[in-house]
Order: sequence, then structure tokens, then C-alpha cells
Amino acid sequence: MKDAPLDTRSQRMLELLAQGAGSKLIAKELGYQDGTMRVYLHNLYRKIGVANKTEAVIWYLKRGGPPERSAEPAASAPLRRGDDLFGDMAVAESLYAALGVTGAYLGPWGRVWEVGARLSGEGTGDPDGRRARSRALWDALLKGDFAHGKAIHDADGGYAVLGASAADAVMLAALLAAGGYSHAARRVASKLTDRRRSRPTVAAREAGLLDALVDAMEAKDPAPALARLQKSAEGSGPAPFRQLAMVMLFHAARARRDAERARQVANALWIEAEGARKDLAAAGDPALGAARAMPAVAKSPAREREKAAAR
Repeated sequence: MKDAPLDTRSQRMLELLAQGAGSKLIAKELGYQDGTMRVYLHNLYRKIGVANKTEAVIWYLKRGGPPERSAEPAASAPLRRGDDLFGDMAVAESLYAALGVTGAYLGPWGRVWEVGARLSGEGTGDPDGRRARSRALWDALLKGDFAHGKAIHDADGGYAVLGASAADAVMLAALLAAGGYSHAARRVASKLTDRRRSRPTVAAREAGLLDALVDAMEAKDPAPALARLQKSAEGSGPAPFRQLAMVMLFHAARARRDAERARQVANALWIEAEGARKDLAAAGDPALGAARAMPAVAKSPAREREKAAAR
């Protein structure tokens, strides 16, 4: 047996093997054909120096099981130091949990759009459910709920999303890629960039972002792909694009055990959210309200009468 570095797909394959899944179930979970999956499993066995599924599971369990469990000591140490509370919480829990209510200031159809639409006299309703769907995809990205994207893809190959909104399809592909479903992610991305199709397509900038995310999750050396994601996150593009790049970079860095980069990206997202909140507050948006003391407890008339009688 060998101590070989593993990409995200290999880690997910081992996790499913340890749960008792066979090649057909693993293929369905990761979005591959059964024959292709058997080839990948054979290559995985050879890479870690085992002969079969049983030995692969033993190899996996000896090294601490799922990546989340083996990574916990490294993620917990900074929490004990208390030097980066927000970044540490994002790495240990999720961006969604760390951002809390300020996450409403990021992503599509968020608070910034709501205030802008209200000031311009536009309606903020959602008759066709598009805004709710977009927001659900964005929230799933912040939560790291990759199963949400996989469920959408499994339902119809993502065609409903692809046919309605290129921006939503990019988020769907990002969920798939960050979750290790690279084959499904590439399939959605290829449909997005096919100019022969009538459905919405995306610009080269978004397509390059998806390619960088898949490479960062799968490549033996993720550094070049992480650098590409970081360049997009730090660029001068529109806020929604930069924020999406930040979330992609966070998930890629977290998956590749680059906790320091993940913390830095989480803090950059928090700064984005805080900046938007302050700008809207200066424009008169009372979303979070003014700072207030604890409300006074209402006095009980019966209790007051008792006190008066006692006096």
C-alpha cells in the first residue's frame, strides 16, 4: 500500500466504497458511465497500491476515513487561537453559517438588487420563481450543499436551468464541480458554451472560471488553477462575477487543504458583504435596524397592585 496524494474525485470514490457502494452506484453518484467508473476504480487501486475494493476500504479507514474527519484537527487549531474568528468559522462550518444575515448582501437577487429595484420603481415580485431558484443555487454554494446541484442535474440533466438562465447554469456547474461531480460539471459547462444551441450561453470569462474550478479540484498540482481563480476573484469584473469566483476559490482551497487561503477568501467575502451593507445603510436602507438596547420588560399590572398593597 502507498501513501499517495488524492484528488477530490478519488477521495469521494473511497468514501463511497467505504459506505458499501458498488461501481454502478458510484458511477451514478459521480455522473459517469459504469464502464468508465470501473476504469477509474482500477486506476485508483493501482495508485494507492491495493488489489481490490476491500483493501482500498482498509487503506482509506487506516488514514482517518472521510476528508472532513481527517481535516478536523487542522481546522480546529486556529479556533483555539482565536486570531481569525470569521475565517476559522467559515472553514470549520460554511460560508453561509459564518456570513449569517450579511450573506443577503451577496450574490444574485440579493438585498442590493431589492433596494435598487424599489428605488427605481420596479417590482420585486417573483411570478415565475426565477429569483427564488437563483437564490437557492447561491445559498447552496455558500452552504457547500453540493447535493442540491446533483439533484437538479439528475432530474433532467440540468436542462430546465440551462434553458432559463445562463447565470444559474454557471452556479449549477460550480456546485457540481466543487462537489466532485466533475463529469456532470463539464457536461453542463459544454452546453453553456455551445453557440449552436438556442439556450443562453455564457461569456468566455465564466467558462474559464468553471474550467479553473474543475482543474483546481482534480489536478495533481492545483496551484495554477487556484491562481487563475484568485485572479478572477481579485479582478475588476462585476461584483456578482467576483463574488462567484471567491466562493469557487474558497471551496477549491478548502478541498485541497489550503486552509489559510480559504480563510483569506472568506474574509474577503465578508468585507464585500459589509461594504454593500454600509453603502445601503448610508442610502437609508434599514434592513438590519439601528443599534438598540435590550427592550424593557413590560410591567405586570397585577404585580404593581401587589407591590402597592404591600406598601
